[in-house]
Amino acid sequence: MIVHFIGSKSRIQEELPYYRAIVSAVKGLGHEFAREWVEEANDLAKEGKLKKEAETWGQVDENNAVALAKADVVIVEGTTKSFFSGYQVAQAASQKKPILILTRDKSAVAISGLSTPTGFVKSVVYNLDNVEAILSEFLQENTIETRDLRFNFYLDRATYTYLRWMSAKTGKTKAQVIRSLLEREMNKTDE
Repeated sequence: MIVHFIGSKSRIQEELPYYRAIVSAVKGLGHEFAREWVEEANDLAKEGKLKKEAETWGQVDENNAVALAKADVVIVEGTTKSFFSGYQVAQAASQKKPILILTRDKSAVAISGLSTPTGFVKSVVYNLDNVEAILSEFLQENTIETRDLRFNFYLDRATYTYLRWMSAKTGKTKAQVIRSLLEREMNKTDE
């Protein structure tokens, strides 16, 4: 599964042990990242160049948008408040990506309005001892093999009319009709 990891860069050197624990746990569980940025941001912070990177916000935003589009799930380290982290979470929520918000302080409302569970947004207090178990549970709950996947596509009027007619005739939803047609076609190619 592809993970988009979000965290504040403003205090990266203080947050580094936690970020590394999250990165290590995700990789150890056999998943990959849409964009790896933690070590690069740490190097920039050590060189005093992190503020200069903030001046190229448009490029950073574009890189994150591409990573978010590739990702199956989003993991946020939200202990340190960050406008940009909140912005990315809002983008992920609008795309209905499963989101796990990790904080180390129960009273930390790191990402206003989204820090409570709302279907696909889950917020959990963690520490270095339980982070791997929390991530394992979240990733297992949201693995592609255990979830139906969604996508949108466009139909011409005639195809839509036929699909609506088949749905009424069979008593199935339009999605079920399409799924059964695809399964029938897949079975033909297996033969």
